[in-house]
Amino acid sequence: MTDTTPPPPSAISPDGSLSAGWHTQLGEEFAPHAAQLGTFKNVAGLAKSYLHLRASGPVYPGEQSAPEDIARFHSLAKVPGEATPKAYGINVPEHISDTEKGIYDRIARIAHQHHVSGPGLAAVVGEYQKIQGEIIGGHEEQMAARAREAEDLLISRWGADFEPNKSTARHVISTLAGSAGIDLDDPYLGEMFDNPALALMALEFSRRTGEDPTRTPHGLSELKSPRQRAESIMSGSDPTWGRQYTEGNTEEKQAAYQEVMRLLNLAGR
Repeated sequence: MTDTTPPPPSAISPDGSLSAGWHTQLGEEFAPHAAQLGTFKNVAGLAKSYLHLRASGPVYPGEQSAPEDIARFHSLAKVPGEATPKAYGINVPEHISDTEKGIYDRIARIAHQHHVSGPGLAAVVGEYQKIQGEIIGGHEEQMAARAREAEDLLISRWGADFEPNKSTARHVISTLAGSAGIDLDDPYLGEMFDNPALALMALEFSRRTGEDPTRTPHGLSELKSPRQRAESIMSGSDPTWGRQYTEGNTEEKQAAYQEVMRLLNLAGR
C-alpha cells in the first residue's frame, strides 16, 4: 500500500532563505534557544555566524576584556563564581592548622584571578595531596626500617643484656636532656633514642660515671624488643608489617610471617 502522507515542509527554501519557525523542526532541545535561532533568516547568515564563532571563539580574558567576555569565558571554562577553596571543590583537610588552611585560600584566590577551571584546579590539588600522602607514608616506612636496623645492631652488640642496657641508655639521654632544658616530648629527642651510636655512648657514659643503670625513664616511647615487635606484628598494630600479617594477600602474609620468625629467633624464642 502506497504511503500518501505528504513530506514535512522544508525549512530551507530554494533561494537559501529559512522558513518562518524553521527552528521548530530541530526538536525540543532547541526550544529554549528559539529567540536566538529566529534571528537567522537564511542559510548564509547561519553559516557566517558559525564561522565567526569558530574564528573568534572564547578568548582567554586579559586586562582589557569586557566583563561580559570574562563571564562568558568563565561559563565555558567552569570557573567558579567565588575565589574560595569550597567554590573550587577543593577538599581541605580538617586537621591542618589555620596557617595551612590559609595556603588553600591563597591558591583559590590566585587561580580565580587567572581564570583557572574549577574541576581542573580541584584535580591538581587532589593529586598534590595524594603525592604528599605517599611521601609521608614513605618517610614513615623509612623511619620504621631505621628503627629495626638500630635495634638489630644493638641486639648484636648487647645480646641478652639488650633490655637493661636499653633502659640505662634511655635514662642517661633523658637525664642529660632534662639538664639541658629539653622537653622530653621533643621529636628530635625521640629520634636520638633510635640512634645506636648514641645509645652505645650513653651506656659507656653510664659505666664511667656510675650512673644508676636500674632507673627507667617515663613518658618516652621505647625501642621494642624483638619479642615485642613480633607480638605487635601478630596483633596488627605494627605500622609496617601488621596489616600484611593480618589482612594481606598470600605473598604479603608470608613475608610478614618470615619477619615474625626472624624476630623470635633474635629473641631466642
